[in-house]
Amino acid sequence: MKELQTKITSATVFRDGARVVRTGKTEIEKGEQVILVGGITQYAHEDSFRVKGRGHAILRGIDVKKISKTYEPEGDTKKMLEKLKTLEKQRRDIQDQYEVHQNRISQQTKVMNQFSTEFGKWFSVGETGLDNLTKMDKANKDIIKKAKKALRKLAREMQEIDAESRALHENIQRIQGERRTETHSEVYVTVDAKQSTTLELEVTYQISLANWYATYDVDIGEGTTSLKRIAMISNNSMEDWEDINLIVSTASAQPVSIVRPNPYYVNTYQASNATMGYGGGAPGGGLMRIVSRDFDDEVEEEMIVDSIAEEPMPEIIEEYASSSETLGGITVYEVPGQITIEANRDPSPITLTLEEFESKRLHYWNAYAMQEVVAQDEITNGDSVLLPGPVKVYAAGDYIGETNLDTISPREKFRLGTRAAYDVKAERKLLEKDTEKAGFTRGKQKRGYKYSLELKNFSKHEIEIRLIDRIPYSNSEKINIEMDEPSLLYKTMELGIITWETKMKPDQELTLEYSYEVEWEKDLMIRPPLP
Repeated sequence: MKELQTKITSATVFRDGARVVRTGKTEIEKGEQVILVGGITQYAHEDSFRVKGRGHAILRGIDVKKISKTYEPEGDTKKMLEKLKTLEKQRRDIQDQYEVHQNRISQQTKVMNQFSTEFGKWFSVGETGLDNLTKMDKANKDIIKKAKKALRKLAREMQEIDAESRALHENIQRIQGERRTETHSEVYVTVDAKQSTTLELEVTYQISLANWYATYDVDIGEGTTSLKRIAMISNNSMEDWEDINLIVSTASAQPVSIVRPNPYYVNTYQASNATMGYGGGAPGGGLMRIVSRDFDDEVEEEMIVDSIAEEPMPEIIEEYASSSETLGGITVYEVPGQITIEANRDPSPITLTLEEFESKRLHYWNAYAMQEVVAQDEITNGDSVLLPGPVKVYAAGDYIGETNLDTISPREKFRLGTRAAYDVKAERKLLEKDTEKAGFTRGKQKRGYKYSLELKNFSKHEIEIRLIDRIPYSNSEKINIEMDEPSLLYKTMELGIITWETKMKPDQELTLEYSYEVEWEKDLMIRPPLP
């Protein structure tokens, strides 16, 4: 068996997975032999492995296995444990000596106190002299001084032993923590070389622990909007991608199926005794498709490992064309240059494209609920799908705020950049409010209102604006609401909500007037009350 060293050379990242390609080259002798490709992440799907190759050889088959290896820590913990026991014994001996000296000091202090108490009696009857007191005091102080000196020395020795013991404990814990078990995948490729040849192998597999999501920087201009598309790529496969060719795809790695309808049967409930048995199936195990074709310098062959335990994941359909849009609206981005994405780190931002879209500025004012006119831009998407993701919005380079996009299909229109339009002034005024009795004989009351909507365009450009206002609306036959024809013909009126759409030239002033009357029976109380 010969081990082939491979390197990850490219990766195609989907929204919920990735396809990884490893390549390697080696020299082989004539005859049948097994090539081992190891060091592959354990998270590679076993049924997704593909092998391609070049060389004067026949590919007999491939097999995929998961291998677990235990790595023992470096260092001799036995010696450290023996040293730790020796230090603990030394510390106990020092502790015993320390207690002996402490007891000696305590005993000498008691003896001196007792001698001082009895010395007066003996001295008064002439049984001793002052020189004996002096000698006794000096001898006692010498004993205590030596004991305290010994205590200080013993304390230093215990501190040194404690420091050395802590260091040993830390080293033992670190070494024991370095013991680990790692699992990885290995591919065994069986080839039959027709002659000594250079063999190039390309191993492809899919993983789930990689994905990307889109973020956008949108800069709104006059008539055009630039959109920078950024892919936030996560690689949690335990394999670093160093200097690879990166492709970002809007496709999903999950299989898609058609759900066919089934009849919806409804019947009465009938109790029955159910039994459960255990049935046997075909013996477990994997099947390997054996390919017996010649490898040639200009021909690439492919091996597929099938699994009877699980249906193989379908191939991702991709069409490599000059257009970025592929079948079904899938878009593929081939990132230029060599890219490095380390494993198990925060998502890496990769700029994909900078596109210019057509846009049209619209203004909006809800007269009864908004103090200011707002501006929005209606943007027409290009030929690529916009996936859901956060958006940072700018207007002529000035930051506006952040929002989120839903999925935008190619060439679909969407709106962004809602902001206050300071170059358009708007004001709603109540011009008249009349309350009159419509005649007690008829038992009616009537109230009339007249409003004006006043706008002025301070912009240097013509604008399109949508105006919204409302009048009361009622389903009751006892309340009658009539509106006179406004000064500007409205586009729609539904349930009392009135919509006008118009254009305003630069420096143009617009005054829109409308009026309405509400009539109701005098004993009727209206809720909510009229303004």
